[in-house]
Amino acid sequence: MSNVSYHISNLLEKMTSTDKDFRFMATNDLMLELQKDSIKLDEDSERKVVTMLLKLLEDKNGEVQNLAVKCLAPLVSKVKEPQVETMVDTLCSNMMSDKEQLRDISSMGLKTVIAELPLSSSGLTLTISVCKKITSQLIGAIGKQEDVSVQLEALDILSDMLGRLSGALVSFHSSLLSSLLPQLTSARMAVRKRSILALGHLVPCCSPALFSQLTEHLLTELAKGPPTSMMRTYIQCLATVSRQGGHRVGEHLEKLIPMVVKFTGVEDDELREYCFQAFEAFIRRCPKEMSPHVATVTKLCLKFMTFDPNYNYDNEEEEEEDSMDIEDGLDEDFIRCFLCKFCFVVLKKRKLF
Repeated sequence: MSNVSYHISNLLEKMTSTDKDFRFMATNDLMLELQKDSIKLDEDSERKVVTMLLKLLEDKNGEVQNLAVKCLAPLVSKVKEPQVETMVDTLCSNMMSDKEQLRDISSMGLKTVIAELPLSSSGLTLTISVCKKITSQLIGAIGKQEDVSVQLEALDILSDMLGRLSGALVSFHSSLLSSLLPQLTSARMAVRKRSILALGHLVPCCSPALFSQLTEHLLTELAKGPPTSMMRTYIQCLATVSRQGGHRVGEHLEKLIPMVVKFTGVEDDELREYCFQAFEAFIRRCPKEMSPHVATVTKLCLKFMTFDPNYNYDNEEEEEEDSMDIEDGLDEDFIRCFLCKFCFVVLKKRKLF
């Protein structure tokens, strides 16, 4: 047995101690060893280390658990593909556990593994293989609507993975879209927001056909006149898709703009704010395609820039007395308070104050 294997075996033995301090120190020493570039593990040592660290994720001591998670980062580059897949399988399985603490620590472990997957051409095969394995299990977890905590963790991990490795998951883009869209109607706002974030990470690498499918879905749902809370979600999603999709949203603007303009008329301040955020995303990402619509949006800016949600507009006389001429009375600070960034940029360029 080589010196490295002998030393690793000693550490693994100490990790089984009933004394939490021994387990902690042995795990910490293992982490220091794994961080050395020179260390090489044989096949037997790889298997034993992976098995022990996965076992320590269920340790009764939280500090030992956290150290075990930290060990996974350098371990990814030290072991071969079968052991990485073993880690991923166990972590995904633990994510479905009834034990909240185990779910949380396993989610941290998956994020750690994903962050360490190589992007170089030499390691791309491993990355694609592991990502496919994770994705198929996350799609199943997202569908578990009876357990919201599992959904939230799965969506969070999926966002991390798509944000870093979306290009490696092209074959899963269609199934991911099909899994994420229904979550926009979830009764839980947190699920909707994380679904929007995941869709945003999916957009840059998805095909034009999938991008059109997503945009058309949002337009179709908005056209149905959903409840105000759902309107907010779909408008938020449109803004996110536009920010992440860049110029591709330009070909859909002729349908999008009238829809968003329509919803600025709904008596809901939060919805209006999201509408103006969408306008901002459109103008920044598709300035050429937005040119014919700038006048319409500017008119809306001028209408709402003097709107104070804390003011009582019921009394007409008071309203007339307090109304202000934009060209004469508004200063820049007032505009910054009641005007979204997009409105401010547009008005500044058009020298309206």
